[in-house]
Amino acid sequence: MRTRTRTRTDRPRIIGSIRERLLIHLIADEVVNHLEQLHPELQIDVEALQHIRLGFLREPCTKLWGICSYADNAKGRPRTEFTERHGTHRILLARKLLHEDMKEAVITIHHEFLHSILGSKEGHGEVFQKHEPRINQYISSIVRSLSNQINRKSNL
Repeated sequence: MRTRTRTRTDRPRIIGSIRERLLIHLIADEVVNHLEQLHPELQIDVEALQHIRLGFLREPCTKLWGICSYADNAKGRPRTEFTERHGTHRILLARKLLHEDMKEAVITIHHEFLHSILGSKEGHGEVFQKHEPRINQYISSIVRSLSNQINRKSNL
């Protein structure tokens, strides 16, 4: 029997600067605040989604903009409050999106939250495809709100 091995390069975890971590949380907060409006027919546990761990992908990340990993209750894996309700271990974003394309950062965070809401079995299936583009109608207002928040913090 042949076993498949994977060579892993040891790339450091990226925690980002305080401003970058603040920004990813501001984006997530804006997206979560719009979810019930965007997807009224879905059962959305906003309280649980607000407890999903957020972070950044290891760099360089050339192929991915974001990832949502599902909780597997493995021993030793840190759990967060409400894991049993949202089923997500964490959401990771490519840090470069914060600096290069805020619209895409918002779309990607929404995409990953949608995975959390619909669950691992849905993947990118028909239901997911129906819901994903709904964020587009709010992108401009979310990016504008984020810009205002960033400007207020810069002026302190």
